[in-house]
Amino acid sequence: MKLAIDFFVERRLGIPKLKIIIDDYITLYNGDAQETFEFDVDLPNGGHDLKIVHYGKEPHHHKQDDQGNIVIDRHVKIQRIAFDEVDLERELWDGKFFPVYMHHAENEPYYICPNLYLGHNGTWKYEFVTPVLPWLIASRKHGPKLDNTIFQTNASILQEAKNFFKDLPDV
Repeated sequence: MKLAIDFFVERRLGIPKLKIIIDDYITLYNGDAQETFEFDVDLPNGGHDLKIVHYGKEPHHHKQDDQGNIVIDRHVKIQRIAFDEVDLERELWDGKFFPVYMHHAENEPYYICPNLYLGHNGTWKYEFVTPVLPWLIASRKHGPKLDNTIFQTNASILQEAKNFFKDLPDV
């Protein structure tokens, strides 16, 4: 399987560190973040996890304005992931980011989804299946899904509409 990943890398406060791992035992990369990565990976058929780990960030790796808003933050942002030269589109937003918070506050989420911005140290995880092309084709839904919505259409609703108009008097 060919794997391509593109990032936006914010370097003004130092170079972010990344690990790119599949299934917790195949480390594809470990080091300074780059904008583009390409890998050829031999994976058995079945379910897999792609993990992107952002690590090494310290409190001085972001700057705040006088109101406490972060104005510069050492981070990476996932811009593109492609399996076998097919870009993930909506699927990319299914990845979950498990942050390691530098501060401790109540109500911090265990994971953030959807999220492509890796500002905290932590792990972004995406589950996929090989072979990827049949999996992507099966997982992409064509057109809107109308089941269980106000726009639901089926034979009984069509018959109700026909009966409604059939019983109207001619004007």
